[in-house]
Amino acid sequence: MVRIFQVRYLNVLFLFLTLYINYVSVTGGLGGKSIRELSDKYDNLFTPAPQTFGIWSVIYSLLLVVTIRAIFIKQNSTTSSPYLFILSCLLNGAWIVAWQLEFIPLSLAIMLGLLIVLAKITLQQHTQTPLIEKITFGIYLGWICIATIANTTTQLVSIDISISAEVQRQITQTIIIIGAGIALWVSRSLKNWAVLLPVVWAFYGIYTKRSSDYPTIALVAAGSAVFILLLGVVLFLKKQFK
Repeated sequence: MVRIFQVRYLNVLFLFLTLYINYVSVTGGLGGKSIRELSDKYDNLFTPAPQTFGIWSVIYSLLLVVTIRAIFIKQNSTTSSPYLFILSCLLNGAWIVAWQLEFIPLSLAIMLGLLIVLAKITLQQHTQTPLIEKITFGIYLGWICIATIANTTTQLVSIDISISAEVQRQITQTIIIIGAGIALWVSRSLKNWAVLLPVVWAFYGIYTKRSSDYPTIALVAAGSAVFILLLGVVLFLKKQFK
């Protein structure tokens, strides 16, 4: 019991460390460029509008609530392995550093590791897990699913593959549809409807960014977002998610 209590303090400590690394990256203290500048440098058709990335503020705020709440409220650990959250913080911070230093292949590998850890955390949640934790890690996992796809497309851009605009458009539309399918499969498998929320938000960001220059991509993104949202509501009402 004492060990679990100590881990809860470590969770807060490592989360603040992640927030600090994120703050330094936003101000350009790592590599001399902000995340926004690097995102523009490796821009591709799957990248959503800049304001979409504001979801990180929501994710970090929810994580703060969950970790601080755990200190004051006696409850079971979120996962059977109490150090998984600390590992997720280390991977999050490592990804920021790798991205800022433009080690794109390394950043993709780290992102995949973070995706696996978050999936394991969500998988280990049970009926006694507080709803706030299910929602928090569901949103976190859903966004990292999208971020992993975006990181993969960035990797393709970084190696400077010559692809025509038409082929890029078709590939992006296919990726959006596949991403929607993956999100639905993950949310149903893990019985966590919150996974779908950031996916809908990301597709809305793609819609707003591409509605003027690539209207077909915007249409596919909007259609996928509406489909995910409606199906998620139906499944939730049918109590498919517990």
